[in-house]
Amino acid sequence: MWLEQHPKAFPPGDTDGMPRVHNTTVYHLTGKRFVGITPDGHRVLIDGESEHPTGMRPMQMLLNALGACAAYDIVAMLRKRRLEIQGYRIELVGERADGVPSPYTQIHARHIFEVPGLDEKTANRFVELAMNKYCSVAASLEAEIDFEVVLEPRQEEQPPAK
Repeated sequence: MWLEQHPKAFPPGDTDGMPRVHNTTVYHLTGKRFVGITPDGHRVLIDGESEHPTGMRPMQMLLNALGACAAYDIVAMLRKRRLEIQGYRIELVGERADGVPSPYTQIHARHIFEVPGLDEKTANRFVELAMNKYCSVAASLEAEIDFEVVLEPRQEEQPPAK
């Protein structure tokens, strides 16, 4: 039924399997606390309560979505090069405008890699492609987004202290 009402969700010739129309439902729980549920049953707690929050605030979720979106593509590029990912994280900082609404005006993403064999030039290229070309979340934002790359040396395991 839903697919009949939304024929553009999976257009003919769509090869990546990603729907072109997404939907979710956000339910009010109490106060400023909500749960978002996708049609396939995935849930996320969204919380604006100042005391005892149980989930992320919406703008925190947006930063996480941006980081994860870029990370999907970066991990795929690393795997394509057959590089072993020993550690990888993205630290994001978002600056917001004053007033209401208060959108992000500047986002800085610090990509920290622990990937033997990954050189800085390649890491920068992968991050540039992911953040500025492939990431649909970044493309949906009006904020200026910049990034930096940090390559961490492999940490040799130390024997436990006796």
